[in-house]
Amino acid sequence: MIDAVGVESERPKSFPAAEQAQEQSEQLDAARDQAAPETNQQGDLWKPGDAPTQAAQWAVQAVAKAGTIGVIGVYPPQLRSYPFGEAFNKNLTIRTGNCPHRRYVPELIRLTATGAVDPARVLTQVETVPEAIEAYEAFDRREEGWLKTALVTDAVVATPPR
Repeated sequence: MIDAVGVESERPKSFPAAEQAQEQSEQLDAARDQAAPETNQQGDLWKPGDAPTQAAQWAVQAVAKAGTIGVIGVYPPQLRSYPFGEAFNKNLTIRTGNCPHRRYVPELIRLTATGAVDPARVLTQVETVPEAIEAYEAFDRREEGWLKTALVTDAVVATPPR
């Protein structure tokens, strides 16, 4: 089982799961407030979900006894709750964390140096530093074509390769 949701988890709005979420609403609201206490939502920019621990609860409930949950969803350090009791009683293995970058960097450097990989091919935008705020807002709105962005200090901006 992979929990790739994290703090963006949204409470269900219909079906039986909505009733369960409503019953847990106080607990979930407290978890959201812990996970993202100082959000400054503006318009349609990113906002924390209203059920940041529900994906974790469902993962623990869904995985078989003695199973494994891989948590790659983003949970900030302020979040202090996880269904450990139920996970413990099911004898689950829980693996968490971000990508182990140090493990991959030497091989990626080698592949780049030999020309086997061209990192510029993943760039979808190149912006100058003065446009950084607008670039972040466009990325946050999940506008089409914003996957990887390079911010450059030069006034001349090269067109990203396609």
